[in-house]
Amino acid sequence: MNWSALFDLIIERLKQVFGLYAFVLVPMWGMFFLNEVFLFGLWNIFGIVPRALDVGSMIGVFASWTMHGNFAHLLGNSITLLQILFLFELFENNAYRTTIKLIIASGAVTWIIGSPLSIHIGASGLCFAMLGYMIGGALFARRWGYLIACIVMGAGYWLTIKQGLMPQEGISFAAHFGGLCAGLLIGANSKHDYTALTRRR
Repeated sequence: MNWSALFDLIIERLKQVFGLYAFVLVPMWGMFFLNEVFLFGLWNIFGIVPRALDVGSMIGVFASWTMHGNFAHLLGNSITLLQILFLFELFENNAYRTTIKLIIASGAVTWIIGSPLSIHIGASGLCFAMLGYMIGGALFARRWGYLIACIVMGAGYWLTIKQGLMPQEGISFAAHFGGLCAGLLIGANSKHDYTALTRRR
């Protein structure tokens, strides 16, 4: 075994992991403190309002993952994302592009299926979209690395996932379920891109 090559691969992957952390978590935390200190909470009015065609709701489809109601909300989503993003980056060749796809897809599905006159904010939709992507990749695209990731996440987050997919007051079922469905669909169709990239190496 070429230990030097293996070490270089591990270092490269870890660099990518921290890059993805910055890509997702810095906007979340930056917008939270900007909103609290300078915008007086007004950023959150641009959350997703299902089937509303105003500019604010359209912003929410793309940016609701940067909106959080309080520090506990932000911290809870951040802790979950630290673990999901680590596994996601280890096995995903197109991590940045795929993350953007999942953000938009989960926001769009939430906009379609959410209850009228509700407003949806937070990164939990993205969390469920990433979980769905890994499950879809494992089951339908035969990306076995994601099977390992699903087992790891399932063991630690089974109760959280179960509770997140049960309608509860104050929790966005539409974002959780919509994110999961969007991720499953994109993950199930990820085999072609993954195979193409693997062959070019």
